[in-house]
Amino acid sequence: MKRIDNTYQKIANAMPIDFSELFNESIAVFKTVWLQGVLVQLIGLILSAPLLMLNLSFDFNNIGQSTNSEFASPLPLDIFESDSVLSYSLLFVLIFLLSIATNIVSFGFFRIIKQMDCGQGFVFLDFFYFFKAKELKKAILLVLIYFGITMVALLLFVLPIFYVMIPLMFLAPVFAYNSELKISEIIKLTFKLGHKKWGLTFVTTLLNILLIYVLTIATCGLGAVFFGCFVQIPIYIIYKKTIGVEAA
Repeated sequence: MKRIDNTYQKIANAMPIDFSELFNESIAVFKTVWLQGVLVQLIGLILSAPLLMLNLSFDFNNIGQSTNSEFASPLPLDIFESDSVLSYSLLFVLIFLLSIATNIVSFGFFRIIKQMDCGQGFVFLDFFYFFKAKELKKAILLVLIYFGITMVALLLFVLPIFYVMIPLMFLAPVFAYNSELKISEIIKLTFKLGHKKWGLTFVTTLLNILLIYVLTIATCGLGAVFFGCFVQIPIYIIYKKTIGVEAA
């Protein structure tokens, strides 16, 4: 309990972070982990392969139905038939499982960022560190809580999502660097840090998303692969400068 209290105290007493300093440090860390950032994007694409294949099968099925009908309906007329219900249920389950898996991989990516920033070597299997039996249950529960908070915020007339999305961005580093904490402590710490640094995080994230969007358009999509991870780097820097990180 003493450690978590000390962490809360660090957040409460944290000094403001200069935007230019945050950007410069983010660039420095990005230069170190850009290759790992590309790898995490490729892992996401590989995990998405079953979903892509299922979508293609739906498309071919709809094309086949439309060629047999003079007037094709914009919606499949047999959507409530047993085969369609099974197919769409499978699609939903795949999307859900894919979302859980990609979030757990992002936990591992934040672990890698800290290790490389602290001068340690890169081990590819660290992307899947939180798939270990000891960590997996807590990781899945945290992802489900993440989804639950997001859904509740969206249901409350959408506006609350603009607040909660910033603290939730800190869930990955808070868990990755404090996996021994209880789930309730991780969530509380996430929101304390997110609330303290809400304005800086919001502005930085918005500018980074716009920058990556421009780079993606200019590079015909390659920018998303090479620079997509840059959105996460300032989150790490803010955590580091507020709470601090230690080499494992």
